[in-house]
Amino acid sequence: MAMSVVYTTINGMIVHENRGGVESFYAPATMGSTVALLNSSGVVTDTYSYWPYGEIRSHVGSSQTPFTFLGMIGYYTDVVGNFIYVRARYLRQALTRWQTVDGLWPRETAYSY
Repeated sequence: MAMSVVYTTINGMIVHENRGGVESFYAPATMGSTVALLNSSGVVTDTYSYWPYGEIRSHVGSSQTPFTFLGMIGYYTDVVGNFIYVRARYLRQALTRWQTVDGLWPRETAYSY
């Protein structure tokens, strides 16, 4: 049976998750990336740091959340395809390229970041 996850948002930003009864609170960086997860007692359970295009540089802890790089504003990591979903299209981190055409194309470059 699949585990259920319930997210809590405030003004469109993810601030809390309940993953099968285990609660985590998100601690954001200035840009909206998740830098830490805290348990219901306020103790840091996980920490994250990132490379410039969203790859996780380091992760200390055992929590599994897709909302890491800019996760507080809705970006999530698709671990199967190694993409970051950016609300309207997918970014392939290893190539630093979009996988779909920009909605503003041809006024903007079709695939650049």
